Amino acid sequence: MNETKWRSFIIEHYRRLFQVFFFTLATYSWIRLYLFVKHFDAGWPYVSRPASIEAFLPIGALVSLKNLIVNHYIDPIHPAALVIFLSIILSAVLLKRGFCGWVCPIGFLSEMVGLAGKKISGKNLRGYSYARIIKYLLLLFFLYLILPMKPEELTAFIFSPYWAIADVKLLDFWLNPGTLTIVVTALIIVLTLFVRNFWCRFLCPYGALLSVLSYLSPARIEKTDCTYCRKCDEACPSFIEISERESVSSPECIMCLECVKTCPQGYLSLKMAGRRMSRLTYPLMIVAMLFGFFIIAKLSGHWDSILSYEDYKKLLALRKFIGH
Repeated sequence: MNETKWRSFIIEHYRRLFQVFFFTLATYSWIRLYLFVKHFDAGWPYVSRPASIEAFLPIGALVSLKNLIVNHYIDPIHPAALVIFLSIILSAVLLKRGFCGWVCPIGFLSEMVGLAGKKISGKNLRGYSYARIIKYLLLLFFLYLILPMKPEELTAFIFSPYWAIADVKLLDFWLNPGTLTIVVTALIIVLTLFVRNFWCRFLCPYGALLSVLSYLSPARIEKTDCTYCRKCDEACPSFIEISERESVSSPECIMCLECVKTCPQGYLSLKMAGRRMSRLTYPLMIVAMLFGFFIIAKLSGHWDSILSYEDYKKLLALRKFIGH
């Protein structure tokens, strides 16, 4: 493949390459956590626990954020969870929901399942738009549980045995699922086969939080003209009717920029505070933000847990008896 073809391939599959990279990173983190746990369970060779796995602990990270605000210290047990959470929140405030469209591994899986469903049935269904309220209700439920927590309750949670091994408990949850978990997961997968991005559009409370924060963002997609070919509408995974709007500022927009790429006339463009931004530059800003937080946290000593090898040895041996 010559240089021109390589460049065309990268531009065409630009977003997918980012998604594959972060999905690979997430998979690597889960594998390392599994090997870490097997060392204590079965005597396998020791593999250090990946702090990046804490990206999958957003609810606990929300507790850590309130703890930081109320008690004025960074959670030393799972500091990476808070760091990753803050970086994603900031990305939503500045760049809207680009995390959902370019980084989230769950979103990537949802898209892949949807593509498989489209091959099976020939199309993806839109679903009922009003069902989006479910994810906002789930967000409100978690906020209802977390926001009233008192300073001493926050400290008790941060230093609880459960939070110490929350990532391991999550791994156990998926390795040994109960009947209800299997049924619900299977139902979501089946629905995602036929209803495009079912989890992301209707159920994800994390996406709901980012949707709310995205109202503050100066980023938006603007249109200079339109031939009403509706290719942008067809490309949009959130089913936003872009052809009917002068600009796209909907909280449901995940800033995948598929509409910008698809527009045959180039009438759609990404703008940040009124200034045009390249589709190639946008995801690099998100990546810079995520890795920037990581570097600062690493250098300041707020990335790795204070839990020692001996702490994990004791906690993992007792984890069947440790609950919420």
